[in-house]
Amino acid sequence: MRRAVAFLLIVLSVGMVAARTGSAARAGPAPPPKPRLILTPLSSKTLFTFEGLYPQKKKVCDFKQPKPLRAKYRGRLELVLRDDGSVGVIDALSFSNYLRGLAEVPPSWPIEALEAQVIAARSYALQSLRATQASAASRGYDICSTDQCQVYRGASIELGAFGERWVQAIESTRGRVLTYNGHVLPAYYFSTSTGTTRSSFPGGTPQPWLPSVSGNDSQAPLAHWTATVTLGDLARILQANGDWPGGTITSVTQSGDRVTMTGSGHSVSKLRSTVENDLNNDGPCFYPKKYPSQTGSAKKGPLPQTVPSSTYTVSQKASTVTFTGRGWGHGVGMSQYGANYMAAAGSSATQILKHFYGPAQITTVREPGEIRVLAADGLNLARIQIDGPVKVTTETGSVLATGNVFQVTGGKSLSVIRGIGPSLQPVLQITLTDTALTALPGGTITIPFNTSRSARVSIELASASGVVLTTNETSYVSGQNTVSFPLKDANNQDLPAGSYRATVVGFDGLDHVRSTPVALTIAAPSPPPVASKETKKTSSSLPYVLGAAGALILIAGLGLVMRRRARASRT
Repeated sequence: MRRAVAFLLIVLSVGMVAARTGSAARAGPAPPPKPRLILTPLSSKTLFTFEGLYPQKKKVCDFKQPKPLRAKYRGRLELVLRDDGSVGVIDALSFSNYLRGLAEVPPSWPIEALEAQVIAARSYALQSLRATQASAASRGYDICSTDQCQVYRGASIELGAFGERWVQAIESTRGRVLTYNGHVLPAYYFSTSTGTTRSSFPGGTPQPWLPSVSGNDSQAPLAHWTATVTLGDLARILQANGDWPGGTITSVTQSGDRVTMTGSGHSVSKLRSTVENDLNNDGPCFYPKKYPSQTGSAKKGPLPQTVPSSTYTVSQKASTVTFTGRGWGHGVGMSQYGANYMAAAGSSATQILKHFYGPAQITTVREPGEIRVLAADGLNLARIQIDGPVKVTTETGSVLATGNVFQVTGGKSLSVIRGIGPSLQPVLQITLTDTALTALPGGTITIPFNTSRSARVSIELASASGVVLTTNETSYVSGQNTVSFPLKDANNQDLPAGSYRATVVGFDGLDHVRSTPVALTIAAPSPPPVASKETKKTSSSLPYVLGAAGALILIAGLGLVMRRRARASRT
């Protein structure tokens, strides 16, 4: 086992500081470069498997604690020491690879919907680059990786289930963006509308390229939803946010955009959006087993938030309040589910974009060579595994030999420990539905399985001597699935009768996981039962017995006829 060796990245040597002191005093002090670890790939195929952990916040519920980051990245990774001792991560990569890493819609959707999404996302990113160009240098990055910008998850998107379809949509629309009056648009988009889209954000100015149109998403999971909250829970949550003075709430009513709570001698009126925010922020903290609802969507599935939008009505029954609402997201621009349903109905990407962005034009522009993405910030620990050739340097150009796996922590300086790589458990789970399987030689078998998320899946059959069959990898969506394949080996020969083990192997772009194997028996059908010897003798002599009996009857009949004729002649 390799021993972990720790060492510190020295920002500036004493000699370098002394040499610069005189010139800095004369020319004006330049800020020293921030401590930085730079991982430069030497091949386009190099990948970084990344795991980031955030410090746990004191007096903060589990729901609000930042979740560990797990991803695969292409490009040049830069780990930067922040002023507070935390670690930020910047992924500097080609613009095309950035688009490949966006996780805004399922890549299993129709290709026309994916193309519309790519054009909107490309437009948003290019407009963001131009709008923030002046401040990008001081920030050190061009765009964030959360839903405050566009959700970026790195190479796991193109490597995972249906990833080739997402790449196809990017390549088939290369350089195409939405423009209006010659300017690239920040083509806003969101999940599900409240029936119609909005032409501006609250307090904003309506734009001609953001018409209010049908969302075309009435069948989306969150087109209609309900959330039920008890009056006691509502009082506690609102009070924690300073929106209820305390005591029992006995009545909840609504008038237009305001919700009024009454009880304990108080009557408080709040905007629907305020009540929404309070319930979303603290409902899962105080009552994690109750909120968000697991059955509140139109398809009886879980809600993403306690109250997905502020477009709702309230109704009270006894001690509970029901929020009946529509949509999820800000509602400005393109409904992603609307694009999905339009594509499924036969609309092209151009028709989809025309519907949601009105007079905007689709124009082909030259994409930038590189974009700097803030992949993570505020980490206290990062673990990295390198697959492929890489050069590792500091901000001063010093070359480091980190090895293929290492850990980086912050503090007063960046600290690197060799030999410690990503170790979090995979999120993907795959199980075989049946506990035992049977099949006929030369036949086809159907195997049911369940996957917790979309994944590329193959089936592996093994005998006592080893693996005898591995099916081609195929993409499947999350949930219950089946896979069928002929029982033939690599030489297209029928697998012989016998005992085997069947295992489902899955890959979600991050992890390869294997199900618990189940027994598979390949056996020929049982032959029909064989008759006993006595039964055979009896059955074989039966025709002779019947023949003899028939002959006797015939002779007796002839005798009777002859006697009758004799009597007739005597008379």
